[in-house]
Amino acid sequence: HELRTPMTSIKGFIEGILDNVIPQEKHREYLEIVRNEVARLNRLVNNLLDLAKLESGEIKLIYSNFNINELIRRCIIKLENLITEKGLEVMADFDEDTLVSADIDSIERVLINLIHNAVKFTPEGGIIGVNTEIRNDKVIVSVADSGIGIEKEDLDRIWERFYKVDKSRSLDTIGTGLGLSIVRNIINEHGEEIWVESELGKGTTFHFTLKKAENASKS
Repeated sequence: HELRTPMTSIKGFIEGILDNVIPQEKHREYLEIVRNEVARLNRLVNNLLDLAKLESGEIKLIYSNFNINELIRRCIIKLENLITEKGLEVMADFDEDTLVSADIDSIERVLINLIHNAVKFTPEGGIIGVNTEIRNDKVIVSVADSGIGIEKEDLDRIWERFYKVDKSRSLDTIGTGLGLSIVRNIINEHGEEIWVESELGKGTTFHFTLKKAENASKS
């Protein structure tokens, strides 16, 4: 379905242009739709390939020690335009000296996905919270939104490929429906945990753990 729908749309628009069913003055408008659909298909295929590599263990993690708080700040800056457009407030509460041992590129992907989801499902003027907490030899990272929330019966299924939580979340035409599957696989590959808490009408919080770097207390 995720592949067939955009392909059918692309085929229909192109045939409409070639057969002169779509008037000349509408060509640019429909070609822009085709371009967007092709871009979404490209993201979908790339995400499917990445997910297959993760599940097969083909992607090898490269561990290093880095400050998770600084990485979170960089991810927020990358999404600043989206955050500003919706007039959202980002509230951060960081433990200090939070050096972690992980693959920085894949953890950045996790953070971008979770923060982007928080932006997407929080209404204009809402609040997003990003926290880090040191607990024994772990650092717990939390990303919270003040959005629509998730039904209890859906919580265990949100990690499935292409699973649509509800009508409002399925309105997203940019995402591929694979983000949370990739996120969970990345965290699992690190040997860490990820879980979600949600309440309808009040929001959703994702938590995941990372190994605290051994020299974190000396940094």
